[in-house]
Amino acid sequence: MRVDPLVAGPPSVSAEPHSPIEQAPINRLARVLRGKARAIFLAALLIGMAFVPRLLGLADFYTYDEAEHWPPRVQAFAEALRDHDWAATNQTGHPGVTTMWLGAVGLWLGRVDAPESTNSGAAYLATLRFPVALMNGLAVVLGYLLARRLVGEYVALLACMLWAASPFLIAHGRILHVDGLLTSWMSLSLLWLLHVPAWQHGDRPTAAHGYREWIALLGSGICAGMALLTKSPALILLPCAGLLLLWASPERRWRRIAAVTLRVCTWLGTAALVVLALWPAMWVAPWPSIQSVYNELIANGARPHPDGSFFLGRPVSDPGWLFYPIVLAWRSDPLTLIGLVLLPLALLRRRGERRYLLALGGFVLLFGALMSAGPKKFDRYLLPIWPAIELLAAAGLVAAGQLCRTLAPNRWRTAARHHAWLGGLGAAALCATLISGWASFHPYELAYFNPLLGGSAIGSRMLLVGWGEGLDLVGAWLRERPDLSVGPVMARNPLALKPFVPTPVLDMTASAFKQPVNYTVLYISNVERQEDRVIAARIEQTQPLARVILHGITYATIYQLPRPYTQPTDSMFGGWLHLRGVSQAQVGSTLIITPSWDIQANQPGGLMCFVHVISADGQRVAQADTPLDQGLFADWQAGQQFGFPIEVALPRLADSRSYRIVLGVYDRRSGKRLAVTSGARLPESVDGPEVIGLAAPRSP
Repeated sequence: MRVDPLVAGPPSVSAEPHSPIEQAPINRLARVLRGKARAIFLAALLIGMAFVPRLLGLADFYTYDEAEHWPPRVQAFAEALRDHDWAATNQTGHPGVTTMWLGAVGLWLGRVDAPESTNSGAAYLATLRFPVALMNGLAVVLGYLLARRLVGEYVALLACMLWAASPFLIAHGRILHVDGLLTSWMSLSLLWLLHVPAWQHGDRPTAAHGYREWIALLGSGICAGMALLTKSPALILLPCAGLLLLWASPERRWRRIAAVTLRVCTWLGTAALVVLALWPAMWVAPWPSIQSVYNELIANGARPHPDGSFFLGRPVSDPGWLFYPIVLAWRSDPLTLIGLVLLPLALLRRRGERRYLLALGGFVLLFGALMSAGPKKFDRYLLPIWPAIELLAAAGLVAAGQLCRTLAPNRWRTAARHHAWLGGLGAAALCATLISGWASFHPYELAYFNPLLGGSAIGSRMLLVGWGEGLDLVGAWLRERPDLSVGPVMARNPLALKPFVPTPVLDMTASAFKQPVNYTVLYISNVERQEDRVIAARIEQTQPLARVILHGITYATIYQLPRPYTQPTDSMFGGWLHLRGVSQAQVGSTLIITPSWDIQANQPGGLMCFVHVISADGQRVAQADTPLDQGLFADWQAGQQFGFPIEVALPRLADSRSYRIVLGVYDRRSGKRLAVTSGARLPESVDGPEVIGLAAPRSP
């Protein structure tokens, strides 16, 4: 027998694969890491989609309501808080408290005062807007966290991506106003309400689930209180909460009444405490504060808008019951509209989520019906149902995707499992589609209409368009005009244009024509409503100088008004230079003649106007030559109006009635006079060719 000695050596390495027991921790760790990476990626994606479009470039245009109402209200609210003048925090019956709180936070963080110059106006507004836009972006992320426990991760993610990228929601989520915040608070309140455990378990929650019910009720109540502090349509949450809690209650008979009453009281009490805590006016003057909300609801919301509306191509006072369905169709994006069409698939296939989808659908129908009952209608009044609409649409899209996957051939499904990059490619394409929807319109998302239904060109004929967007571009064009300082600008809503124009801006009224007005602006919403048609017809007698066109919609048309005159002449030089008339005044021995020129065709500039004083014996005793435009423009555009005064030093005349004044135009480069093609042309013997006569000067 041989015994081999033990030789120490390196341990043997087996080529055998690890046993399942050895592989399990590794696989679990890999899955956890992949899951965390995926969660981080999705969170970053959703946060970016929610915040970037709402916070990017806030210093753009003023909406009408921002220009006229909200910055002054924020300033007064902040001053009332500083001075402990609690009653003065009741600034409006909306009541708009959350908007004013957030705007005041912007004031405090930015440490800014009201703008003193044109250039600082947009930056000041951006400071006030920032906390509002931040809150509306945060609502998207919170909405995803709430919705994923109700309708599943895929539906919730897709819905909140649609919510984040909806141009209609972005447009109202980045301005200093109430409707975007109302949408956020009402949506969060509704989603919290659907987290009551009775909804999730179908029977009475156990003691282990009791805290979830209280958290859901308190969360929903807090958001409901914030919604009530924002705008009075949040009152619709009261019947919605009662009906949803009654539907979700698993108790029977009298126990059901007691349980529902307790839940409703908890919810309502929480909302009331939030209102009381955050609205200081309720501490010292509760009844006047409540009365102001009631008056706003009745006096403002229960009657048509004083300027009317526009619907289906014509001005109307009340658009009627068809208005909000049209708003939903044209203001939504293509994926949302397609998802709503596919919603029945979700109701049939996604049975576990059917109750939530039906609850969301019920809220949409109830809110839409109540809004349609009122005579005053704007598309933004439908905003609070939009996140619910996105959830319903996402459920329809996901259900359709699952059906397609089920019906797909086996080889396609096998290829999809083995090529995971296909799913990533599809997700990237979806993100690109959603992002391009708002990016191509930013910052004028208000101009967006569903491209499936004809886009902006058709949508602007269906619904009222124009809330101040584009007036910043009007201001930029006017600031480049060398003759802007000649006179004030006139517009129908002057406060929305004033921050962008360094000259007085007058309201478009008949009295404004009593003083010399330089430029005037006709805006699309006023044109669609056919406001001030007499004034508009007077303005449109001249040719427009510029148009602001956004995505096929002509938002603003800029005109220059004729210069005033006292003596009509109605003469034409060269077939395109119209002299409407002149004004004449004499100061001492100086004669001042101010012509009113109307350029009727595009021409090079450089023409000179001359005024000659001719004595009775045909001698020229005084003269003055001056550029028609004071040398301000190299080229002239049809529609321009010039009216610069011409000063003539008069000699001492024995008899001024025997003298006459003649006027003509010549080219400075060639010295050749322009032909008088119409009007009272004088004989050449008076002062040469191509002149017209004016009234004789008065005695000095």
